[in-house]
Amino acid sequence: MVQILDNPRRLARRRALRGLLFPLLFGLGVAAFTYGALAQRVTDRNDLLPDPIEAVLLGAAFALASFPRKWAIIARAVLLVPTFLLYLTVFLGKSPALPFAAAFTVAGGYAFFLTALSAHFAERPRRLKLPGRRQPRRSSGPA
Repeated sequence: MVQILDNPRRLARRRALRGLLFPLLFGLGVAAFTYGALAQRVTDRNDLLPDPIEAVLLGAAFALASFPRKWAIIARAVLLVPTFLLYLTVFLGKSPALPFAAAFTVAGGYAFFLTALSAHFAERPRRLKLPGRRQPRRSSGPA
């Protein structure tokens, strides 16, 4: 562990990998959550894509929107509409189908929540601004 802290390149690479791992894990979680929701649909099974591919695409879009990069705002703008349409088909295709107004409202809530969550993940602070162990404290008075 001491070798990693002594080498600034290794430390930067480790931080970069940790920054990439976080959105990928949450994108996988969104894909799993979406696949579970898609499995509850009874009607509307003649989609262009199979359910697992739809879930993986939405999870990948969420992961791209969660990256702490400048271009992630484009992915967040694109994420809103497919998420809304996908969850609208989920809520309208369930066994006891929701009324259209309720399904529309809940699908909109899911889409806005996932978009806001990806924005939060992309713009969260990277490190706490606390003094580390390596910085010696300076005394204010005479020694």
